[in-house]
Amino acid sequence: MKRALTAALAAMLLLSGCGKQTEQPSGLYYEASGIAPDAVLLTVDEREVPAARYFYWLTADCDYLVDQAAGEPDWSEDVGGQTLDEYVKDQALSSTVFYAVVESLAESHNCVLTAEDLAAMDEDWANQAAAAGGTDAYLAALSQKGLDQAGAQLFSADYYLYEHLRALSRADGSDLAPQDGAVATYAQAARLYTVDTLLFPNADLAAVARSELEKDPSLDPQTSKDGTYASVTAVPGDGTLSSAAESALAGLSSDQWSQPVETSAGILLLRPAPLDEDAAADLWFDAQMQNRAEQAQVTFSKEYDSFTTASFYKGVCTARRGAK
Repeated sequence: MKRALTAALAAMLLLSGCGKQTEQPSGLYYEASGIAPDAVLLTVDEREVPAARYFYWLTADCDYLVDQAAGEPDWSEDVGGQTLDEYVKDQALSSTVFYAVVESLAESHNCVLTAEDLAAMDEDWANQAAAAGGTDAYLAALSQKGLDQAGAQLFSADYYLYEHLRALSRADGSDLAPQDGAVATYAQAARLYTVDTLLFPNADLAAVARSELEKDPSLDPQTSKDGTYASVTAVPGDGTLSSAAESALAGLSSDQWSQPVETSAGILLLRPAPLDEDAAADLWFDAQMQNRAEQAQVTFSKEYDSFTTASFYKGVCTARRGAK
């Protein structure tokens, strides 16, 4: 069964927006909305997108909000001139459109899932199932999100297709590669920065390491025995680093380490570094893909206006209770 799934996955991805099932619609999304999961809910640059693809993102966004609010939020709350209900519906739409654009661009550039991709996806599945307490437990958890194994791996496939497109953006002569100077222009406009970071499990270890690094700035942070090193390249305020971490960098020279910054993962030390050009090129590509998604032509079926975020999520919760 597992071999059959992986062998068919590439074809499933290409067909995910096409065709109609003959059996009676069912599942979490249908119970929540009355819309068949395979019904075309929207079209992105002529690519038909089934309702299940959108409802996955809407369910995930609602679950996140409920988790953050420790209860169902006020869907009428104002969010930048929209109700929260409208905002969440649009956020789910943005994610759906983005990955539809990824899939279409992958097709047009002959990017397909390789044997290595499929093997990696199988390994990902096995690891996730083990972390959930076994395959049955993982499938039960996925069903609460409206997914089965095949549906979950379709979303996983998008990640691998995206990485194939990213690889093309690094290839000379590819139409996805940046023109001369494009990355530098983007980096300047976006105010990209690169920093060396060291993460420690507690403040005492961070203080000792900082003292040693101050005494000898030539020490290689990657050889730290107590801290975990990472090079980070980001846009200010994009959430890659906390606002406290970014503030700690203010006024530091390239050989200075910041004061310790407390994070949920541990104690962080940071040092400004020359811009990582490879990482900057990757962020440029991400920005180009986002621009493609924002410029995509999206049309909706009449069913798209038949539900609100609140009505859909109420249906999800009802269906979940009924499944227990």
